[in-house]
Amino acid sequence: MRIKKFLRPFILTYLFLSVAIGFYPTFDFYSFKGQSIIIAVSIFNGVLGLYVKKIGNDN
Repeated sequence: MRIKKFLRPFILTYLFLSVAIGFYPTFDFYSFKGQSIIIAVSIFNGVLGLYVKKIGNDN
């Protein structure tokens, strides 16, 4: 169950951030630095998905 709470935000962040930042003209998406930035942000968001409850969830 914990892996699902990590993977969903990780995958969504990776996809949406990759598409959004891909439109930025000076960002080199295919470089090691570019991939590291996207993966680092995605991992951070995935970790937050483990610890932060959804807003409006009364459980």
